Amino acid sequence: FLLNRSSDLLVEQPVPSLFTFQIKDEALQALMGTVVEGATAMIPGTKLRAEGPLLITHWGMSGPAILKLSSYAARYLAECQYQAPLAVNWTGLRDIEVMEGLNNILLRYPQKQLQTITPCGLPSRLWTYLLQKCLGQRSNGRWGTLNQKELHRLANLLSGGDMYQIAGRAAFKDEFVTCGGIALSAVNSSTLESRHVPHLYFAGEVLDIDGITGGFNFQAAWTTAYTVAQAIAKEVADCE
Repeated sequence: FLLNRSSDLLVEQPVPSLFTFQIKDEALQALMGTVVEGATAMIPGTKLRAEGPLLITHWGMSGPAILKLSSYAARYLAECQYQAPLAVNWTGLRDIEVMEGLNNILLRYPQKQLQTITPCGLPSRLWTYLLQKCLGQRSNGRWGTLNQKELHRLANLLSGGDMYQIAGRAAFKDEFVTCGGIALSAVNSSTLESRHVPHLYFAGEVLDIDGITGGFNFQAAWTTAYTVAQAIAKEVADCE
């Protein structure tokens, strides 16, 4: 029964949620195991963004920031067939704040090699990768040789201008939950009984409920199951 009497949809087509991103960048994948605390992942051209630890894997990106973004963007990414741009702010800071930090390093350590001083607490392997991505052969130089244009490019890269291409979900289909299912408007909120088919109850992921990572989906399953059990027990008791 996909339609009610008013021809309003009762079921939102389920799509995967809480999944990792495939990113075909061998240099990035070589950093597998690297974790950046406080990163922000964004889909350019939308308001979809998520913050938290970001883990670089041998297939792309994972971690709470990516899992949360996949939840917020589940339908958008499904419509794009999981091919979409991804921007990463590795620092959680604004461009002007990163620029100030880079200038301070330049003034204090002009003779130091760029790769030996890591700004914003970034992992050194990631910093080396980002330097090479931004400056190419100039990444082997000293801080004092950087001009303001190069500093601005680095600041932009660290604060949200680092772009990637999502090439799909994780290859081993490890999605945690689904987005979609029976619309909440189609059930009684107190009992989770169908408004259209008496004595039919829904619980768990069959309902259009999904949350971000952190145990929210387990709680939703337990709570809706308890609610349905209570409602059925009351219905049975009333019939005796």
